[in-house]
Amino acid sequence: MNKSMLYPGLAIMLVAGLVAGSFFGGADPVSALDQDSPVHSISVQGTASITTVPTVAYLTMGVETFHKDASVAQSENASKMDAVYKSLAAIGISKTTIKTVSYTINPRYDYKNETSTLIGYDVSNMVEVTVSDMAKVSKAIDVTVKQGVNKSNSIQFGITDAEREALYTQALEKAVKNAETKARALAKAAGVAIGKPSQIIENSNSTVPPIYGLGYERAAVQDLSVSTPVSGGELKVEASINVMYNY
Repeated sequence: MNKSMLYPGLAIMLVAGLVAGSFFGGADPVSALDQDSPVHSISVQGTASITTVPTVAYLTMGVETFHKDASVAQSENASKMDAVYKSLAAIGISKTTIKTVSYTINPRYDYKNETSTLIGYDVSNMVEVTVSDMAKVSKAIDVTVKQGVNKSNSIQFGITDAEREALYTQALEKAVKNAETKARALAKAAGVAIGKPSQIIENSNSTVPPIYGLGYERAAVQDLSVSTPVSGGELKVEASINVMYNY
């Protein structure tokens, strides 16, 4: 038998076998199982808040002086502000907790008959005082007004950064539980079962809206022998998250 005639026949048989295999055995038997099933999910928002009382107060106060001579107005202002600093130190409020927020020297004019005449200068020195002992807030107002404070913008109440972060962590934990309660209620109503969260997104930060008190002026203090009443009220630390559960 001519061997050269056998090889073409063998090649034809191999090709035929491959073609047949493509029809009967070539399809991947697990390809259909590998296709991802549609993912169904329940998305909810979880919220929570923690109520607390202020532990720190920020007093914005200042002294304004006037004199026809700018240097005299400055000198008088400096003298009064020094007395203010000393009065705060006397009740345990350190100078390191006081920062200057503005210092201005403005000319004052007298306007008559459509003409302006320079009559002197206003010097204003405004500071922010951080009072970490709430029991000293009223006292701080009283002693500084006695020493010449005649300008005030506001009293702002808040909490320390460490306190804010600790309370915010608690609020986040409560928000997660709040979200889970909502999701399980929805799943039960829909007749499905959910597992652990597949995604959690934080929506909020630990910023606490401050509480502002009324400004105070020396003219408004009728009796300096009576302590100024101050109340910080309450603050809320809030957290909000979005949570997704698959089923």
